[in-house]
Amino acid sequence: MSTKDESGPVTLIAVLEAPVDNSEEFIAGWRTHLELLRTAPGFRGARLHKALRAEHRFPLVAVADWASTADLAAASAGERGGPGAEKYARTVHRGVYRVIGEVASGQPADGAGVTMVNAFELPDERVEEFLGAWRPRAERASESPGFVDFRMHQAVGEASLPLVNVAHYASVEAWKALQADPEFQARKAVNPPYATANPGLFEVVAEVVAEGVAEPM
Repeated sequence: MSTKDESGPVTLIAVLEAPVDNSEEFIAGWRTHLELLRTAPGFRGARLHKALRAEHRFPLVAVADWASTADLAAASAGERGGPGAEKYARTVHRGVYRVIGEVASGQPADGAGVTMVNAFELPDERVEEFLGAWRPRAERASESPGFVDFRMHQAVGEASLPLVNVAHYASVEAWKALQADPEFQARKAVNPPYATANPGLFEVVAEVVAEGVAEPM
């Protein structure tokens, strides 16, 4: 995917849709791929997430941060292009994104932390309208006990998943407590009918951070 503006950081997100064949083989290949990425110009960090629930629609989500689209394009064109997700899944939702909103509590996740990935399907022309309804919900989530941080990513150009939210909580229990919060549920109830959310809890099964770069969220 290309973009007219090649300045500023971008995030490459690849979401594999079930069924995924030989997922362990893909994970092993991605771990090897990370070692190639480590020295790529402009690379900042990457994580491969595996859904905690085996039947989740999107069992694997790869997130890689880059200094610019030019750096990403250079890596994709060479030997650092990745293990080839299409070999393992018939449907791969891939896009280049920019972070359009982020909040951090200042409390780092410990070893029991969990990642929540929510990929949204909606018409591109209604993204801004949707974000207006989503922000109050995100505000309530950021106030909940056990919340660590979140980043909302918006696709640069067309993408089958125009918005992808990646959030971290101190534990699965903290995330479940938020879902049971009446105020959060009230704000969640205003989710527009034209948007489909695909939330899920994930564990990180492979990650690397470029030397001299702070750990990615």
